Amino acid sequence: MLHKIKLPKIAETTDVVVVDQWNVAVGDVVTANQSLASLETDKVTVDFPSPIAGTVTELLVPQGEEARTGEHMCVIDD
Repeated sequence: MLHKIKLPKIAETTDVVVVDQWNVAVGDVVTANQSLASLETDKVTVDFPSPIAGTVTELLVPQGEEARTGEHMCVIDD
């Protein structure tokens, strides 16, 4: 089953992050809590962990682009 993974609230003071680097590619098999990407806010860089295990089928936000809380970041097939 395909799951669209949403960006959770990363910081209390902002709802916008930049995808600094994707740590996975389409076709990669990931485990729950594995870092999918490094995200930057105006103050910190944080990891974006996978909420589920499965295969990455699509990256929806290009590296270097902004994403907002609640936005779909990628698709994982469990």
